[in-house]
Amino acid sequence: MLKKIKLPQNRELLNLFISGLAITTGLVWMFLGNQIIALLVTEHNQDIFYYFFSGVIFSLAFIGFYGFIRTVLYFAEFMIEEENLNALIYKNLLTEEDEGVFLKTRRGVYKTMTPVARQILNLEDKQVIGFSDKELYKFSTANKILHEDKRVLEYGDTIEWETPGSGIRKKNDYLCKKVPCRDNSGSIIGILGICKNISTLKATQRLNQQLEDRYSNLFNKLPYPVLILDPASFHPYSFNNAMSALLDYEKAEFSRMRISHHIDPCELTNFQQSIANILDTHSGEFETRLVTRQRDIVNITGYAQKIIIDDKQLLHMFLYDNTDTRRSTDILIGSELKYRSLFEHANDAIIVVSPNSLNIIDANEIAILLLGYNRDDLLLMSIIDLDTCADHTLTQAKIIDLETYNHALYEHQIQNKKGEKQVVEINAHKLNYGKEDVYQFVIRNIGTRKKTEAALRASENRYRQMFQSNMAIKLVIDPDRFCIEDANMAACEFYGYSIDELKNMNLSQINILSRDKLNILIEQTREQNLGFYSCPHRLSDGEIRFVEVRDGPMEIEGRQLIYSIIYDVTASKEAENQALVASKMFDYSTDAVMLINDKNQVVSVNHAFSSITGYQQSEIQNSAPEIILSSPDNLLLNESVYASIDTSGQWAGEIWHRLKNGQSRPLSVSINCIHNENTKTSSYVVMLSPKYGHKSEHENSIHFVELTQLPNRSLFIDRLKNALDRAQRNKARLGVILIDFKKFSLINANYGYDLGDQLLQAISKRLSYNTRDSDTVSHLNSDDFAVLIEDLDSIQQVGIVAQKLLSTLSETYQTAEHSIDLTVSMGISIYPDDSKHSDELITCAQAALTTAQKSSVSHFELTSAEMNRTANMWLQSEAELHIALRDNQFFIVYLPQVNLQNNTLTSLEALVRWQHPEHGLLLPGQFLPDAEHSGFIEAIGRDIIEKAFKQYRHYLDLKLNIPRLSLNICKSQINSGLSRLLVEQCSQYKLQHCSIELEFTEKDFSNITDSQRTVLRSIHANNFFICIDNFGSSTSSLSSLLQCSINAIKIDPELIQQAQHSLEANKLLPAIKSLCISLNIEMIAKNVDSVKTYDYLRSININQIQGYLISRPLSAGDVKKFISPEKIKVQTSSSTLHN
Repeated sequence: MLKKIKLPQNRELLNLFISGLAITTGLVWMFLGNQIIALLVTEHNQDIFYYFFSGVIFSLAFIGFYGFIRTVLYFAEFMIEEENLNALIYKNLLTEEDEGVFLKTRRGVYKTMTPVARQILNLEDKQVIGFSDKELYKFSTANKILHEDKRVLEYGDTIEWETPGSGIRKKNDYLCKKVPCRDNSGSIIGILGICKNISTLKATQRLNQQLEDRYSNLFNKLPYPVLILDPASFHPYSFNNAMSALLDYEKAEFSRMRISHHIDPCELTNFQQSIANILDTHSGEFETRLVTRQRDIVNITGYAQKIIIDDKQLLHMFLYDNTDTRRSTDILIGSELKYRSLFEHANDAIIVVSPNSLNIIDANEIAILLLGYNRDDLLLMSIIDLDTCADHTLTQAKIIDLETYNHALYEHQIQNKKGEKQVVEINAHKLNYGKEDVYQFVIRNIGTRKKTEAALRASENRYRQMFQSNMAIKLVIDPDRFCIEDANMAACEFYGYSIDELKNMNLSQINILSRDKLNILIEQTREQNLGFYSCPHRLSDGEIRFVEVRDGPMEIEGRQLIYSIIYDVTASKEAENQALVASKMFDYSTDAVMLINDKNQVVSVNHAFSSITGYQQSEIQNSAPEIILSSPDNLLLNESVYASIDTSGQWAGEIWHRLKNGQSRPLSVSINCIHNENTKTSSYVVMLSPKYGHKSEHENSIHFVELTQLPNRSLFIDRLKNALDRAQRNKARLGVILIDFKKFSLINANYGYDLGDQLLQAISKRLSYNTRDSDTVSHLNSDDFAVLIEDLDSIQQVGIVAQKLLSTLSETYQTAEHSIDLTVSMGISIYPDDSKHSDELITCAQAALTTAQKSSVSHFELTSAEMNRTANMWLQSEAELHIALRDNQFFIVYLPQVNLQNNTLTSLEALVRWQHPEHGLLLPGQFLPDAEHSGFIEAIGRDIIEKAFKQYRHYLDLKLNIPRLSLNICKSQINSGLSRLLVEQCSQYKLQHCSIELEFTEKDFSNITDSQRTVLRSIHANNFFICIDNFGSSTSSLSSLLQCSINAIKIDPELIQQAQHSLEANKLLPAIKSLCISLNIEMIAKNVDSVKTYDYLRSININQIQGYLISRPLSAGDVKKFISPEKIKVQTSSSTLHN
C-alpha cells in the first residue's frame, strides 16, 4: 500500500510536517481536552478517558517534538558538510578517473549518484537521492549493505566487489568499492562509492592466464625431466611431472626438499662445482647421479641455462636419464670381455672364419695347441686347409648347412701342422660378429672318447652275453612301473615266455603277491638283513613254483632299477613240508619216540614218551638212554643192536623199562639208524610201545589215569619228592595246587557219567595247555586235580599261575547239547614256607582248599593269611596295571643331562610316572617290580617307548637341540622283540638310531643270558647308544664293561659319596675314568644334588652330570622352557633332596 503512494522528493520536509502536526494536536488537547471529553463521554467515565487520551496524545506530541528537533539539526549538519563532501567527490574523480560515483551520509542516505553508478547498481528507475538502502532494496540485500557500511564507517575498511553492467553497459565488467569519506581532520563523514570499468583489465588477465596455463601444461607434459632451480638455496622453484616421477616423489613432497638431498653424496661436490660454472658462463652441460626414493641410482646428463624471473637468478635445467644406456654399455663391454675370456679359456678349440673367403680370422690358444700352428700362420690359412679329404665335400656341405640352418654338428678328420690326422667333433654356428656375420667352429678332439666308447660297447656286449648265457634266472625290474625291464634266456625257459613277452610285462602276471604285499615282504627282509625273500611265482602254463629272490639296486641311464636273481626252491619247500609233517608225526605219535645222537645222549622225546615212561623231556634230555632200563648196567645200543642195524638197517626187540617207583615192565622196541653223509655221523630213532599182552594195562594204570592220561596220585607224590630234592639242592621254591570242582557229583547225577567224563577230559586239557612242560599236572581222583610248580621266584608267582588256572577252568564248558559252568576251588602250599615234606605240603594245600570251598564263587587260598594278603595284593596290582595301561594313566617326565664344559644339553632321560586314581603319583620303584613279575612290563615298555619317541620327534620339529633321548630298559624286556620295536619306532618317527640311548642297570647287565647278550649286540650293531646305569653298585662292575659293546656308564651315587670321604675310593674314580677313555666310553655322574659334589666332579674332570642341581624332572611342556638359545646354567644354591 505504501509503495503506491508518491512520496515527496524532499523527505526532510515531510518529517517536519508530521512533527508539527503532532505538536499542534498536543497543544489543542492541553487546552480543550476536558470540553471534548465532556461532550463525548458520560460523566461517570470522563476522568478515565481523559487521562487515557492525555497520555497517548502527549506521547505523540513528544515524539513529534523530537523528530522536529532532529530534522532541524540534520539540516544544519548537512548544510555545513555538504560543501566539503562535494569538494572531496570531485577531488577523487580527478585523481581516480572513475566512471561512476555515489555519496552516502553517515546515516546511509544517498546525497549524490552519477548516471553511470545508477546503471551499474541497477537503480535507473528509482528515486535515489534522499533515500536509504532499506527503502531501495529488499530486506536481505539491505541488511548486507548496512553491514558493509558499518565496517566502512566504524573501522575504515574498503569494500570491493565485481559486478557486470546493465543496459548499454552490460557487456562491461565493473569493479565497485566503497571507501570512507574523510574531512581534513581525518574524521569519517560519509561513504564514497566508486565504480570502475575493468573489462579491458579482465581481458588482459584472461589472456595472461591462458598463456600461463598453456605454458604450464606444456611444461608438465614434457617427456623429459625439467627443473627450475634456485641456485642460492638449491630448492626447486618449479618442475614438471617427469622430474618428480624420475625420483618417485609426490610433487608436494619434492617441492619442499633441496635438490642436494637427491644427489649421490659422492657426486655432490662435483655437482655444486658444475652449477657454479654454469652461473658464470650463463649455460652449460653437467652430469651427476641422483638417488630415488627407493635408494636406486639414476645416471643423469643435463643442460642448464641461467634465467631471470622476478629479478631472481634461476637455472632452467633439462635432464636426461641415461641409466639404461650406461647399463647397456657396461653390459655390452662386460659381454665382450666375458666372450673374449670364454673364447680364450674354453676347453675346446675355437676358430672364427669369414663366410666370404672361409679364411681363419681368429683362434684361441687351445686351437693353436691342437693344430700346432702359431697364431700368425693360422690366420693366413683357410678352414679348407685343415680338411684331410681331397674333394672337401663334407666341409662344403656343412658350409651350406650353416647358411641354411645357422648350425652344423658333425664328426670329421682334420690334420695338424705335422700332418697327423685327428678325429674331431665340430660344432659350427653362424654368428653376428659386430657388423658382419662370421662362422664359429668349436673343435673337440674325440679320439680318446671314440676309444672309450668302443671299449664300453665291447664291455657291454661282454656283460650282455654273461647276462644272457647265465644259467641262473635273472630279471631287471623297474620298481616305479612294477614291470620287467629285461630278462635272460634262463628266465624265458623257466617262465615259458619269450624275451619280448617278458619285457614290459607287469610283475603281477608272474608274482602271485600283490604289489603292496610284495613291498612289505621286501621291507621286512631288509629290516632283518636276510638278503633274500621267498614268494610264489606263476609260470605261463599256470604252474605255481616257489622261488627265492635275491635282488639289489642298479642304475642304468639315470634310472633306478632292481637286479633280481631268482632260484627255484620248490623242491626244498616240499622237503621242508615233509620235515614239518615228520615233526608233527613225531609229536603226535601214540608210540614213545626217543632220538639218540652219536654220543649216546638223548636229544629229544615226544609227548607219548613222557606218558608211557613217566619221564619228562627236561629230566632225560642230554642223559644216557639207559636211564629208562630196569638195569642201568645194560646198554640200549649194544653190539647186537649195531650188528642188526648194519645188516638190516633196523633192530627190533624187547626191553624192560624201570618205572620211577622202581617197578619194571616190558616195552616193545624198534631202533633205526639215520646216517648223515655230510657230517659222517649217525643218529638213532628208538620207538617204544607197551606190551599189552603182558598185563600192560594194569601196569599203566599204576601211574596214569586212563580217562585223562594224567599222572595219578602215586606218580604225583613221587614227582613231588623228586622235585623237593631238586628244590633243596637249588635253594628254590615250589608250589602245590590242589583243585576241586563244587557239586561235580550233581553233574553226573543230572547229565550222566559220560558227560562227566567229557568234562574231566576237557579239564585235563585246559590244565595241560596252561602249564609249563616242567610242571606236573595230576588227576588225583574223581574231580580232584593237582599241579606241581617248580622253580618259583616268589610267592606272588604261584598266585599269578593260580589266577590264570582259575580263570581258565571257570570258563563255560560247551558240549554238543549243554553249556556248563563250574565253580573252582584251589588250595595252595609253598615249599619251604609251609613245610619241607611232601605229605605236610599236601596236607597244608588240602587245608587251604577246604577254606576256599567255603566261598560261593571260584576262589583260591594259600595256607596263611599273610600269603593270601600278599597274593591278593599282587593280583590287585596286576588288575590295576592293566587298567592303567588301558586308561593311559602312565606319563613321562624328562630329566636333563648336561655337559659342564660348554653347559649344553647332552641327553633327556625319559622317566615313567603313574598317576594312580586313588594313591596319587607313584614313582617307578612303587609299581615296576609288580609289572615285571606279572609280565606287564613289556606292554608298559612299548607304551612308554612310543610316547617318548613321539614327544622327541615333536621337540626336534620345534628345532630344540636335544642330541639324545634316554630310555630305561629292564632285564625282562631284553628279547628279540626289543630290537624290532626300536627300529620300527625310529622308522615311524624318522629318528636316527644313534640319538636313542638305552640304559640297563649294572645288576641286569651282569646277569643277562647268552640269548639276551645276542640281542644287545644286535641293538648295538643297529647304532643304538647303550649305557650301564648304577655302575659300581656290585662287584662285577669292571667285568660288565667287557660283556657287550657299550657307549657310556652312569656312576652309582653311593660310589661318588664314598670317593669324597675315602682316600681309596677317591683313587678309584680317576682310574675308572682312565679306563673309560681308553675304551672310548662316556662317563656320567648321576644324582648330583649339591654344590660340593659338583665341585668334586669338576676337580676330577667328570663333565657330564645329571641331578637336581641341574634340574628336577620336567614335564613335556617345561622342557621347552628349560632349553633356550642361552647356555644352560647350573644352580649354585644349596643342595636339594633327590626323590
